[in-house]
Amino acid sequence: MTASANKKVSYVLIGLLVLFILFSFFPLLIMVLTSLKSNREVSLGVFNFPSTIQWENYSRAFDTVVPFAWNSIIIAVCAVAGVLVTSALAAYAFARYKFPGREILYYLIIALMMVPAVLVLIPMFKLVVALDMLNSYAVVILPQIASGCIIAVFLLRSFFAGLPEDLFESFRMDGAKELRILRSLVLPLSKPILGTIAVLNFHSSWNDYIWPLVTINDKALKPIVTGIMSFSNEYATDHGPMMAAYVLASVPLMLVISFAMKYFVDGLTSGAVKA
Repeated sequence: MTASANKKVSYVLIGLLVLFILFSFFPLLIMVLTSLKSNREVSLGVFNFPSTIQWENYSRAFDTVVPFAWNSIIIAVCAVAGVLVTSALAAYAFARYKFPGREILYYLIIALMMVPAVLVLIPMFKLVVALDMLNSYAVVILPQIASGCIIAVFLLRSFFAGLPEDLFESFRMDGAKELRILRSLVLPLSKPILGTIAVLNFHSSWNDYIWPLVTINDKALKPIVTGIMSFSNEYATDHGPMMAAYVLASVPLMLVISFAMKYFVDGLTSGAVKA
């Protein structure tokens, strides 16, 4: 292929990429525009610009969102911490220990990735009802940890198994026990993949909607995604404040992803080590 043909192909690919980016940001633009309108202007169309910017939508949204945001932060941080601790211990055992049934147990855990979440919704609900866990942080945090550990164990086990055995032997010669090896050797080397797992699980926990909707009725405990629905009732919906609340709700998530992007990108390739 000639240089001019390569340049044309590059231009086409760049144009397609720009078009894809525009389509990706289009819903965000509509959300921001709607957040600045009154209900009357929203009823006139979603594509028109507001004639008068309704900044009070954001003040109303902020007052409503803050308590729900704290609930989401507590839930997401606890879920991420639980996933990191539990999956690191489990993945280390699968990667560095040999015990009967190790491979069978590992593949049974991995097989759970092929089970759609909607299929376990009713059994999980019956379980938390039997355990009297409704309307609590635990009813959201524990299922998040359980579901998040599946992909986390898969990624970490591959990474741990790919580390050179000489590193482990040198630590054992110094008298280090397994927990110290995990804490002082394995985890520092695993920062990129741990960052990736943290970002994925924070995103999943922050945006979870169905499970908190059916398990938390107490308004004081609702996370931000379900709490925003307080702007809507059976008679009317305050579209402007609701969209403003969604804009505010996306800010913490964007900040977390921005600060952790380096670890996220590095972890995507680190976790690809073949066991």
